[in-house]
Amino acid sequence: MVKRLLVALFALGLLGSGCDDKGQGLKASDFVLGSDSVQILDARMVLTTDSGANTVGGMGLNYAVVRVHFTNNLSDQLFPVVSHFVFTSVQGGRYNGVDSGSTALIGISNDYGPMKKGDSRDLTIGFRVGMPQNGQITYEY
Repeated sequence: MVKRLLVALFALGLLGSGCDDKGQGLKASDFVLGSDSVQILDARMVLTTDSGANTVGGMGLNYAVVRVHFTNNLSDQLFPVVSHFVFTSVQGGRYNGVDSGSTALIGISNDYGPMKKGDSRDLTIGFRVGMPQNGQITYEY
């Protein structure tokens, strides 16, 4: 019941917010949650302008572009891998992180150097989703 209420409130918020003039997309920071090692700093939805984007199942492609503060509390030494960041929607969809391959992701540059246990750094990650949706981002080691 609570999940349905959250989804309904989220949908109403989307209807009222619209897109801004610069094409930055919808603010996603209210519906993307972090986890133990991932803290959400900023999130937004970006409609892609890639050629052929509107041909996939009749829907445009969206990217949730999320800036996170990642802390290595998993291993003595860790080389972060963008595809190990996973966005899991409340509907059960799972989307692996990407940082290239679309015009929506131009300008993303992350440091994937080694991290000792307890080290933290900020990373920007994209998740290709069909529509804006609630969910949580985790790092799967």
